[in-house]
Amino acid sequence: MATEFVIDGDAGHDPERLPPVSVRIDGEVYQAHCPKDSIGLLYADFEERADDASAQRGITEQTLRMILAPEDAEAVMAKVLDMGNRRVGVSYVMDLAQKVMRHYEPQLQQQREEMGVAEPQNRAQRRSAAKRAPAKKAAAKKTATKKPAAR
Repeated sequence: MATEFVIDGDAGHDPERLPPVSVRIDGEVYQAHCPKDSIGLLYADFEERADDASAQRGITEQTLRMILAPEDAEAVMAKVLDMGNRRVGVSYVMDLAQKVMRHYEPQLQQQREEMGVAEPQNRAQRRSAAKRAPAKKAAAKKTATKKPAAR
């Protein structure tokens, strides 16, 4: 007899549960929402495609759609493309998205703790931990392999 087992992927992490935050963009106020955690993948793709203006435009549009309502994302993208607007550009959007993420980080951390998920480490922390780990193992081997001196 087969056992039916269902894992509810919708339980736990839910950025939609978090209330929107007001952001001012070029003098206008919009409601920003917590972006998906995959926004970091967009940043990585953005850096890889620094020479591809078409790809950067697409990534900028995706970033705006992750944090703003669709019509607001379109309005802000129009500002990015408006050559007369010297303030709102690609860097402005990327900086704004990072500010929105930092705003939501305490609430996201609380969600992760409720789910029992370990805190993600940044690259520097992972590299530091990886460098220390072999050193600890090597030190343990040295002390474990030492034999008492024969008398």
